[in-house]
Amino acid sequence: MFFVDSVMMGWRWLVRMRTALMLLGVLGFMTAVATAVPQAPNVPATVDAWLAGDEGPGVAVATVLATIGAFDVYGSPAFVALLLALYLSLTACLIPRIRAWVRLVRHSRPPLLRHAPSEAPRRIVTDRSPGDVLAAADQVLDRRHWRTRRSDDGHFDGPANGQLDAQSDAQSDGQAVEPATAPMQVAAEKGHWSREGGSLVFHVSFYVLLAAIVFGQLLTFEGQRGVIEGAPGFADTEVSYWTYRPGRWFGPEDHAGWRLDLEQFHVDWIRDPHAPGAGQPTTFRSDVLITPVDGEPFLADVAGNRPLVIDGVKIHQLDWGYAPWIEIEVDGDVVHAGFLTTVVDDEGVFTGAVKAPAADPDVGLEIEIFPYAPDGDDGLPRLTGAPWDEAPLLIFHQWRGDLQLGATQQLITELDTERMDLVGWGFMRPGQDVELENVTVRFVELRRWVGFQVSYRPQIPWLLLASALLVGGLVPALYAYRRRLWVTVRSDGDSRRTLIEVSGRAFQRHEIFEAERDEIVEELASIVGDQPDGSPDPAGAQASEESR
Repeated sequence: MFFVDSVMMGWRWLVRMRTALMLLGVLGFMTAVATAVPQAPNVPATVDAWLAGDEGPGVAVATVLATIGAFDVYGSPAFVALLLALYLSLTACLIPRIRAWVRLVRHSRPPLLRHAPSEAPRRIVTDRSPGDVLAAADQVLDRRHWRTRRSDDGHFDGPANGQLDAQSDAQSDGQAVEPATAPMQVAAEKGHWSREGGSLVFHVSFYVLLAAIVFGQLLTFEGQRGVIEGAPGFADTEVSYWTYRPGRWFGPEDHAGWRLDLEQFHVDWIRDPHAPGAGQPTTFRSDVLITPVDGEPFLADVAGNRPLVIDGVKIHQLDWGYAPWIEIEVDGDVVHAGFLTTVVDDEGVFTGAVKAPAADPDVGLEIEIFPYAPDGDDGLPRLTGAPWDEAPLLIFHQWRGDLQLGATQQLITELDTERMDLVGWGFMRPGQDVELENVTVRFVELRRWVGFQVSYRPQIPWLLLASALLVGGLVPALYAYRRRLWVTVRSDGDSRRTLIEVSGRAFQRHEIFEAERDEIVEELASIVGDQPDGSPDPAGAQASEESR
């Protein structure tokens, strides 16, 4: 019994909405940790550097993070257990509420008014028959989308809404008065379905959102690769990308294997220095050739805000730069020949590095490219920060020594010169060469390169759905309000006129409901041919004045 009682107590704790919110907060904290701490499945080299003390907060902190599983948060048993508990808690919370809401929609009926209302009702007196008044009330409420229930022979357990005061006074004075007929009523309700339904949709949106985030992280993929104009491109395979960040469930077999080649990159700028937005690009487009594994090659274009979509995979155009072809010849032997990808700095200079470990000792070049450096009046290049390549100039610094390629982590655009000596520097234009210390550097030609990002994010449609559900549920949950309205009709046996009382109750937003009820009373009065608060005799007029 103790075990059963413990399980039942744990289940009752788990199915509370407060528990679901607590679990959601813990999962959010673990996700933040995964964002701040490198994850082993994505960047194993960085994790190894943290553990070795070369990077990060230090060996002691990294050891603690490894012990608690912070380097693989999404694969830790604690994360999986919390995720399953959260789904179980949300499911146990939502299913009973959804079932109750469905029963409410299918079977609920507005309750009849059985006792006198707490607030003074709005009164109308008319010569129309009770049947006509009830039909008019149905018409007004149906047009405003109220759920109605009509009781032509309802009876009240208490006072009949405190009305017919004049008749009661006459009876107390011993006068003979013709009794009034039994009251008839239209009961109406509005806002219950929409408010509770909006709350349910709002909570379901979190369910969908959480599933999209979790499964999206497992199935997603993102890779980046630079491609040079006219040079061989790359294939959609694991080893082709410069940076590669797959989800835990995304394997090498999930790549489509198509090939991308950059035919031409189009870029232009506002060149007038006095024009608005001077220097800003006006054209930024890549003409690419896509070759499927089992299909015919086709041409396509990738623009800044127009990614290319292939079988659900998006190809974005991220960055670009200039790609010079550099040859290095040492003592008659070519030790390096190829294109170099450069990146632009804050001053508009494209920088890069050439590494030639085939030479003895190693040769390294620090490269700076000024795309527009026309000759001045003195015949020397005039350096500018303009990005268009109408007068390109390459400046290099030559180093000899140990590149330390296997000893340190280096970017392809940077040169580690700690164990190297500066030989000299030079500059040249395309087609020229410079010789320093038996090392000949040739600037053969200049092209452009483009950085592409290839991403597969199957969670995007589900995230959009979750956002739509969240907004769609939040609006009625915040602005819809429950209210009830009763239109009670009876015939006055003395005056032969029909007495109408409109009572109501709002569970939220009382001021707005008062205005809405007044509008309904005005519309009903206009249909039955009288004005609100009308009365057949002085006693009724006095009651009307009191209700005002």
